[in-house]
Amino acid sequence: MYKDLMIPMTGSDGDDDALTFAMALAKSSGARLTALEMVDLPMPMTHPWGLTPDAATADLHAALRERGRINLTKLELRLAGERISAEARLVEALYSEAPRLAAKQAYDADLSIVTGAVGDTVDSILPHDYFVALLFESGRPVLMVPPHCVLTVPPRRVVIAWQPTREITRAVHDALPLLIAAESVAVLTVETDPGQDNEPSARRIVEHLERHGVQVSRLVRPALGQTVATALLHYSREIRADLLVAGGYGHSRLREWALGGVTRELLIASDLPVLFGH
Repeated sequence: MYKDLMIPMTGSDGDDDALTFAMALAKSSGARLTALEMVDLPMPMTHPWGLTPDAATADLHAALRERGRINLTKLELRLAGERISAEARLVEALYSEAPRLAAKQAYDADLSIVTGAVGDTVDSILPHDYFVALLFESGRPVLMVPPHCVLTVPPRRVVIAWQPTREITRAVHDALPLLIAAESVAVLTVETDPGQDNEPSARRIVEHLERHGVQVSRLVRPALGQTVATALLHYSREIRADLLVAGGYGHSRLREWALGGVTRELLIASDLPVLFGH
């Protein structure tokens, strides 16, 4: 069972829905919830001899810190009303990017929760950056909660997007507390390559989950010309799933982590929570 949950406030519209999910999960699992009020402070101006004192930057920092303290108080009041073990923490990011600093705060969490993005728009940049940092730099699983989605906590029906990879097996084992508590779990493979045989690995993971007491079944469905992510969401809706468990895939870091196609599409298009493992 999860004992420590963490959620960063990203400054996005979906933070409230993600926090609602996090508090409900903390209550149902008896976990402690740490909520981070992130204060992203711009770097002072620089010159060849180091940082330059700048009155305008100092004033901006003071205003951002004051807003952070106000938001922290609101967050503490919100948590106090839920009767859960919780802490609201102010985290200032000056010499580090805020999402990467949030990832470091997640080292001692069983699970991080973060808001999802709505489409591939400017408004999705912040949720995307926090999700990427948490997934690839914290070493912990990430549960993404889309804004305005219907929440069922704990999830009753869960779909596992199965393929024989390290990422999805990591996600499955990170999701075990939720899988054991669920009424039904479906190990779903979307067939895109007729020559690829996922059945042996899928059969073994089903048997493994059964030994953990999970109520699990096996599903194989055709892609029908859709992308894998679209097909996964279609079949998940078909069985009225409350949660999707998926592998989080990415490539080498250049300027930032680049998400693989299925991971990116689930992040911006899913209308149900997705637990990603990496």
